[in-house]
Amino acid sequence: MSQEGGNGFARRIGALLGALPYEAVWCVYFLAAVLLPLVVPSRAVGRPPRGPCLFCVTHVGSFDPLFVVRHSGRWRARALFHVDERHPWLRFFYQAFFRFRVALDPWEKGALNARTLAAAARYLAGGGSVMVFPEGHRYWAGRLYPGVAKLAHRSGAPIVPVLLGNAYVYRPGAEADPLWRMFVRILRETRRLGGVVVRFAPPILPDPSRPEGEDVDRMMRQVERVFGEFYRDAYALPGPRWIAPRERA
Repeated sequence: MSQEGGNGFARRIGALLGALPYEAVWCVYFLAAVLLPLVVPSRAVGRPPRGPCLFCVTHVGSFDPLFVVRHSGRWRARALFHVDERHPWLRFFYQAFFRFRVALDPWEKGALNARTLAAAARYLAGGGSVMVFPEGHRYWAGRLYPGVAKLAHRSGAPIVPVLLGNAYVYRPGAEADPLWRMFVRILRETRRLGGVVVRFAPPILPDPSRPEGEDVDRMMRQVERVFGEFYRDAYALPGPRWIAPRERA
């Protein structure tokens, strides 16, 4: 074996060994999705299209990714995630579960988010699916962020709105609770609601003939409409707003 071949083999072995802890933790996540019906009943309305897609999920404060993974059948679906600054130790677990970290810190987010979107686009091009929560980490603020539409335009994958009904358990100020108390409250309140409905809406298709900014704005306005109608009908709440860059000045 040549030295170059030996180095390549060593790198592959190193990458495999480095991935083992993440894969072990991911198995716990997979098991949670499999056993979810024993804890919280749920059902699906509609089905996602075949092939890679971007699941554009309403963020309702419950076990949102588990419901999407289970009812889409995309067990290896990854997600864009942000780690609460109060709990940096969660980064390892979220990395194992979701793989694509984004940041809010202005000193970090420029380079990191660009790398993350590029990696997610490659994953979609390879046939994978990705969950995006366009309301962001602070979903109670009522804003929509354009990452899902940027990914759709760059990868060609459709956006599939996923609307989680009978699952809204956010309470103002709950984000300040200790993690154990937050988990117990979410579990108790989700069970009390009696059954989550996972609704797959018709896909929103990117238009590669348009400039990216124009296409992103078009798709985000469609997401705003679909989310707005859903939040009004399901929860009697106003939907999150999409504010285009030209409207922020």
